Amino acid sequence: MISSLIMTLTGVLAASILRGFTGFGFGLAAVPLLLLALPPAQVVPLVVTLQVVIGLAGLRAASTQCDWRAVRLLFPGLILGVPIGLLILTTLPANLVRLVIGGIIAASVVLIKRGARLPPHPSRLVSFGVGLVSGIISGLASMGGPPIIVYLLAAGHTPARMRATAIVYFMLSGCVSLIPMAARGLITQDILIWTVASLPVLFGGSRLGTWAFHRAKPRHHRLVALVTLSGLAALLIGRALLG
Repeated sequence: MISSLIMTLTGVLAASILRGFTGFGFGLAAVPLLLLALPPAQVVPLVVTLQVVIGLAGLRAASTQCDWRAVRLLFPGLILGVPIGLLILTTLPANLVRLVIGGIIAASVVLIKRGARLPPHPSRLVSFGVGLVSGIISGLASMGGPPIIVYLLAAGHTPARMRATAIVYFMLSGCVSLIPMAARGLITQDILIWTVASLPVLFGGSRLGTWAFHRAKPRHHRLVALVTLSGLAALLIGRALLG
């Protein structure tokens, strides 16, 4: 029990620092780390619950710089895409899913590094499409963040605006996932206990990441985002090829 607690709190701390710095990445970092300490049936509900808690705590500060137009245009695609992803999940092999998602993320990173840009206010169709892809990937693998981050990077947002928009979007995304989880009884007493136990390191890590963000240069924020996405793509593709 002690070892599980230490590993869980370490994973939450690392993920919350990343999220505090970039505005995203909590689930991407927390899920694989927490799987080392907890059973899969507990990890995803716990991560989603913590993501909603920290998102609500930071909503007021993020709301002033958030691109609310982007959030409004992305969100309908997310809601539609999640059930599509769940449907695909039941028909495709897991390794094929990992390979496709990893390939999409890798291709997106290459485009961003080569200077691909969207207009400052992308069209409704483009925004809906990105939200849809994010929702589908969320349904497939609970990793719907990368398409949104690529979208915000390509739109040329400042680091502060990108971070604020990501905080708001992923808080709402967590709420979308949390509602059916609660309805299915996945938010158990154990999940609530783990949530309360994780709160000190959750908020402490987020504050540390926020402190680092305000002292970093704009290129550092972009670099961390691209490195995180590249690492995730390599991980998924490697896992798929190695079986």
